[in-house]
Amino acid sequence: MALIRAYNLTLYMRVELNPNPCFECGQCCQHFRVSFYHAEIEGNGVGIVPAKLTTKISEHLACMKGTEKGGAPCIALTHNKEEGWRCSIYEDRPSPCREFNILNEDGTPNSDCLKLQQVAKQKKALLSQI
Repeated sequence: MALIRAYNLTLYMRVELNPNPCFECGQCCQHFRVSFYHAEIEGNGVGIVPAKLTTKISEHLACMKGTEKGGAPCIALTHNKEEGWRCSIYEDRPSPCREFNILNEDGTPNSDCLKLQQVAKQKKALLSQI
């Protein structure tokens, strides 16, 4: 709810915000291999990513389970009709997830995100025909 003050008169206005498009998409979590430095795993220095949700790739790299080969959903990705797509470990997610944003630093749309949103729309359209 937004508060506007004008001429000592307080007006209240209801503001409807657009829902976060990530909640309707989830494609980045279903498309990319989420690999990261092993120190990000809990128990390794300052790591916070739950170890039980990771797969060791090499001596120094791990990835989120489910994303080992790319093109499959991350084990931490959840979905329900009320909330849409969510990360079950959002506060403890690895660096690639923290760094992948819907917008670039200059405020322009992330082209990879836009491509994945198109994929999501196409999938949704195909599924609605079944």
